Amino acid sequence: MATKKNKAILCVDDDPMILMSLKLQLTQSFDGQFIIETAESGEEALELIEFLGGRKIDTLLIISDWLMPKMKGDELLVKVKDRFPKVGQIMLSGQAENEAVQNAFKNSNLKYFISKPWNKNDLVEKVNEVLKS
Repeated sequence: MATKKNKAILCVDDDPMILMSLKLQLTQSFDGQFIIETAESGEEALELIEFLGGRKIDTLLIISDWLMPKMKGDELLVKVKDRFPKVGQIMLSGQAENEAVQNAFKNSNLKYFISKPWNKNDLVEKVNEVLKS
């Protein structure tokens, strides 16, 4: 299988345990095809996409929580769309407000909302769909 080490998936959540779990599941599921990066805040996520781009690494997908300090997930996804319009988006949250999810669907590139706790197969299937589009 050809490696895609110049392609990244970014997971954003303020809970390090969630990030570790996502990174492990995605690494196992995609067998090292992508760099799996993590960020614990919206600000860190935006800096990381910028940093990776400077290293000629395309961020293909962002998987973001909604309830995070300072910058909520819908706000982050709108900023990502404005600055990096090609990045696919999935929101993964256990307590997102319906209005915020609708805002993200309307004003960002959000393709899927997945509730926590998530099903690994469902997550991988949706990641594949976003990566293909």
